[in-house]
Amino acid sequence: MRLLVVKFTGLRGALAATAGLRTLRERLPGAQVTFVASPAAVPALEGCPAVVETIAFDPAESSLALLARLRRRRFDVAVAHGAHPLARRLAALSGAGRRACAGTAPFYLRPWLHRQVSGVVVDPHEAARDHEVLAAVCGFHAETPAMWFAPSRMQEHGLMVEPGRFAVLHPGATRPERILEIDKWAVVARELVASRAVERIVVSAGPSGAERIMAEALCGLVGPVAMSTGGRLRFAQLARLIKESRLFLGADSSVLQLAAAVGAPVVGVYGPSDYGRARPWGAIHRAVRVDTTVFEGEARADYLARMDRALARVTPRQVQQAAEEVLRLTAP
Repeated sequence: MRLLVVKFTGLRGALAATAGLRTLRERLPGAQVTFVASPAAVPALEGCPAVVETIAFDPAESSLALLARLRRRRFDVAVAHGAHPLARRLAALSGAGRRACAGTAPFYLRPWLHRQVSGVVVDPHEAARDHEVLAAVCGFHAETPAMWFAPSRMQEHGLMVEPGRFAVLHPGATRPERILEIDKWAVVARELVASRAVERIVVSAGPSGAERIMAEALCGLVGPVAMSTGGRLRFAQLARLIKESRLFLGADSSVLQLAAAVGAPVVGVYGPSDYGRARPWGAIHRAVRVDTTVFEGEARADYLARMDRALARVTPRQVQQAAEEVLRLTAP
């Protein structure tokens, strides 16, 4: 079976889609998946053996040439994940034998779709939603497995650290209101080393200048036992590093989802985030999070201002306790 999957998303959303692809590989081992995604999502899909071809496409560009290319492939099944209008349009007009999308498509696309999958997911997590769409279209029934970044797709990171004796800490996030203060992370990191849970702290940083500066500053606060990746690692190298670690700690980000996908023990710190949709899926984890409930009668502006200050209420001790519990649960 030749299957076309279209999902325009970032790294986190691409990792979520791999849970369904894992089940697909188990139930239909001969399936060949072509995945159309945003260029930024491609590194996550390169870790999934079920994907034989990845087409990177910027949805802001004209899609006519891409659509013609897809129609020539004569796919058996085409599925659009998420609610992006171009994803639904490409799946509907792909010419595949069966065409489906998540959610409700606009009226002008409905004649071109065989199925619209909505209202069937019990769990709000993005991995569960994507899994249920594939299950409904391909006719299999299974619990949603863990996300998938296969060890065979990982790459050597080149850092001089002993497997199982270090923790990876990723303080950065795409949205500033999700970032915990680095002095709090420093307290947690120093305690992990003082308790001999780990010998080293590796501070992960993305390629942006702000994340690299944050990582270097955190290393300075922790001391000589800390080292930064300096934003130099590719996604597949970071996957290997996290897989070899004793523990991963971080803010709500795509790197936290990568840690879950490689099966590392995870401690996540969640501020104004949708924890149900973005929790570490399929991994042993503990989360420190703030209450995001809207108070009765609270104005929208007041709520947003309160969420901006949400992480200020998180203490290093809360994160330490979460780390201690995860370490106990995963003790050799």
